[in-house]
Amino acid sequence: MIKSLSTFVVLILCNFVLNSQDGISVKMTVPSGVVAGQEFQVSIAIEKGDLEEFSRFQQELPAGLTAIQDNSGVADFSFENQRVRFIWLKLPSESNLNLNYRVKVHERLKGTFTLFGEFSFVENNERRLVVIDKEVVTITPSPEIAAEQQVDIADFAAVLASEKAVMSSAIDVTCIRQTPYPSKTGNDIMVNLLVYKKDMNKFAKIEEKIPPGFEAKSMESRDGLFTFKDGVAKFVWMNLPEAPGFKLSYRLIPEATKTIDDLRIKGTLFYIQDGRNVAVDVIQQNIDLSGVSDENMEAVLAALDKGEEIPVARPEPEKVKEVKPPPLKEKKPVEKEIRPAVRTGSSRIPAEQLLPVYDGVYFRVQLAATKRFSDASRTYADYRLSKPVMVERHEGWHKYTAGSFASYRQAREFKNTAVSRGLKGAFIVAYRNGKRIDIMDALQATGGK
Repeated sequence: MIKSLSTFVVLILCNFVLNSQDGISVKMTVPSGVVAGQEFQVSIAIEKGDLEEFSRFQQELPAGLTAIQDNSGVADFSFENQRVRFIWLKLPSESNLNLNYRVKVHERLKGTFTLFGEFSFVENNERRLVVIDKEVVTITPSPEIAAEQQVDIADFAAVLASEKAVMSSAIDVTCIRQTPYPSKTGNDIMVNLLVYKKDMNKFAKIEEKIPPGFEAKSMESRDGLFTFKDGVAKFVWMNLPEAPGFKLSYRLIPEATKTIDDLRIKGTLFYIQDGRNVAVDVIQQNIDLSGVSDENMEAVLAALDKGEEIPVARPEPEKVKEVKPPPLKEKKPVEKEIRPAVRTGSSRIPAEQLLPVYDGVYFRVQLAATKRFSDASRTYADYRLSKPVMVERHEGWHKYTAGSFASYRQAREFKNTAVSRGLKGAFIVAYRNGKRIDIMDALQATGGK
C-alpha cells in the first residue's frame, strides 16, 4: 500500500515537472489583508509559452466574498456558486497573460481565509493542470459593524443560512398573480392577486406597473386604498387584514389598439419588518385563484414552493383569434440549432417557459438565477434578445438561460450581444442531454468549436 502511494506521489510530481519544462506557470497576487465591507484585487499572471488550446482558470471563494469582473482580456469571465472562472476557447498568441478581478468583502466578516486556484488546459488530447500557491488573507472587522453582528468567514455560510431560516419561519410573505385573462363579457382583462402574510398586520402596499394603453379599475381591495396613476396600480393598507391570506382583484381596460398579448405586468409587495423596508416580487402563476380558500391556501402555497401539482384548476379564458405574422421577405442563413426532445423541470414554471431537454452536447447563455420564480418573458422583454429565455430549476435556484447552441463560438457571440444590451452578468453554460456539465468537457466533446 505504501509502495503504491509513493508511486502515485512520484507521478504527480513528474506531471508538475513536465508543466514547468513546458514553460507553463501561474502566479497569483493578492493583498495580505483587507477591511470588511471593502474590495481587493486578485491579479493572475500566466506564462503559457506557445500553448494555444482552449483552457480555463478557476478559483473557489468562501461565502461572503463576491467576484466582480475587471480585466479578463479575451477570456469569458463568470462567477456562480462562489466559483470564479476565466475560459478561453483559444488562447491568444502572447506567451504571457495578465488577468485581474475585484472581490467585494461582506461588511459583517472577520477572520482569515485561504485563496488558491488552478489553470487547466488540454494538450495532445489530454487534460493537464497547474495548481497555484495558496495565499492567506486576513479580514479586519468593519468599525461600522457592532461586534455581536460580526461573523468569522469560516462560519458565515452556516450563520447566514440559519438567519434566513429564522426569518423565513418568523414570517413568510408571498404575493402571487394569476395569469391575467379576458373577462367573459366585454374587452376587459381580469387580474387576481393572492397575498399570504401569516400574522403580519402592519403597513403594506402593492405596486403593479401596467404598460401604456391600459387603465386599471379596482374590483376587490380588502379595505385597502386603491389608486391608478402614471401607469401604476397601487393597493395601500395602514393595517393589513387580520386573515393570514386574502385575495385582491382589479380589471384592466385596454385601448382600442391593445390586446392581452401586449400586457406585461411587474409587481412588488412592500412591507415593514423589524424597522426594515422589505420588497417582495409579485410572482405570476398560471393557476385559478378562484379555487383557493382559507382551508387550502397553505396547501396551494406549499405545492407551489415544492414545484408540485397545484390543487386548483386553471381558468378557462375566452379563445382569442390567432393572428399569424406575415412571412419574412428574406431569410438569412443561420447555423443549425439543436432541437428539443422533451421538457423537464418544475410544474411551478409555466410550460411555455420551461427549459427543454436537448440531445447531445450544447451550450446556452445564463442571464440570471433567483430563488423565486420570475416571469422570464416579462423580465427580459426589453432586452430584445433573438432567443427566448427559458427557466430551469437547478441546485435550488431558478436559472434563466437562452440559446441552445451547437458550438461555443455561437454561444459566445450571443453572450456578447446580451452583455452589450445591459445583461452584464451573462455567461456560458454547457449541457449534455439536458444535464449541466463542465465547460471543458463540453469543449472537448465538440472539438473546441
